[in-house]
Amino acid sequence: MSKRILSCLIGSALVSVHAFAADFKCQDDVVPAKHTPEEQKLVDQFWNESLTYLGQFLKTIETPTGQCKDSAQATVQTYSSQTGKAQTRCVLKYRDVELMAKHLRAILAEPEKAKACFDTQKSYKEFPLYTPSEQTRNLSATAKWLNRPLLTDFYKKMGGEVGKAGLELNENFVAVTSRTDTSVHWAKDVSINGLPTLWSSVGWIPFYAENKAAGSERFRGGYLYAEVMGPWGNLRIKEIDGETVGAEVGMTAQLFNTTYPFHYHHPQEMYATLTKPQCIDQNKYMVMHWDSDQFRQKRGDKGWTVEIDGSNGRWKKWFANTDSNKEWLTYFERNAIHAFHALEGCNQTIENSGLVSVWVRSSAMDNEQSTRPCQPAPGAGTVRDMGPGTKTVCNLRDWKP
Repeated sequence: MSKRILSCLIGSALVSVHAFAADFKCQDDVVPAKHTPEEQKLVDQFWNESLTYLGQFLKTIETPTGQCKDSAQATVQTYSSQTGKAQTRCVLKYRDVELMAKHLRAILAEPEKAKACFDTQKSYKEFPLYTPSEQTRNLSATAKWLNRPLLTDFYKKMGGEVGKAGLELNENFVAVTSRTDTSVHWAKDVSINGLPTLWSSVGWIPFYAENKAAGSERFRGGYLYAEVMGPWGNLRIKEIDGETVGAEVGMTAQLFNTTYPFHYHHPQEMYATLTKPQCIDQNKYMVMHWDSDQFRQKRGDKGWTVEIDGSNGRWKKWFANTDSNKEWLTYFERNAIHAFHALEGCNQTIENSGLVSVWVRSSAMDNEQSTRPCQPAPGAGTVRDMGPGTKTVCNLRDWKP
């Protein structure tokens, strides 16, 4: 054997040993649980589907699309004044995404080590976690064992327009989340159709139900998210080889005939659309940099005030259609202004629409994590009237390095 071949083999072995010798540190609130053999089988199913979800996301962003040779191509602005078109970038060129991918590879390389940081959150104390409906719970034995409270009961008790919208989404949760197509960009089906235990067992959060500043009552009741991995999810890893793990991976569901109004946050974020729309313009979204010349900016003591005027149809050039095939992946840089609009389009009913996505943040452990909805400009109406054509003000806070 030549010295060159031997050197390559040794080099490969060293790389392999290093890749499979990561040091995992769980978050402090991860407490080992004792399970019966029967319960452990349920936990294992939950873990295995979570691992599939994480692995498929990693594989998807590593698979070349568009003009990218070694990465998926993501939309970073739906409208750029310089070109009059969308702006895209190879998503793995971002350092935060590159680091997140590195940590996901470590998890997939040593799943048994990572599993020590996995918590079903059956007895989670930080905040309530829910299962959308009895029908959802019945999708898996694990969900039945976890026996989380139902969001249908939550929204019945809440009542009003928020409660009505919440019931509409959660009573039909399985139908809404099943209307997906993962055949183009995913090697395995990561939707509720392919991973029913994960989608029914993960803890769902009615994020805006009680936030009166977050938009219309229908949107507040018609939006849910869940976190599989991250500081408040099932897989809570604090560090890998001494590096802070910022990956936060989950999913979202938004009811049709709603607008998630303009909003922003410090952490970078990604969305991969799973929903197969009935018609091309059924679901729309926008993302633009906060300092775009389409907006007006004013410096304050602790940040920037950004004024957005989408009136007289100006908003329409900012928004793009989103689907599970062509316009499927987007990346939001820090403090990017973004929104999701599911109002226009074809004849929508609960049976044929909704907007379901894989949702990811890459830096969930630094700076302020809060998502901050923009607010109506003076004289522009109330929060319930907020839409793409409303004059809106976003008060961005400085990012602290």
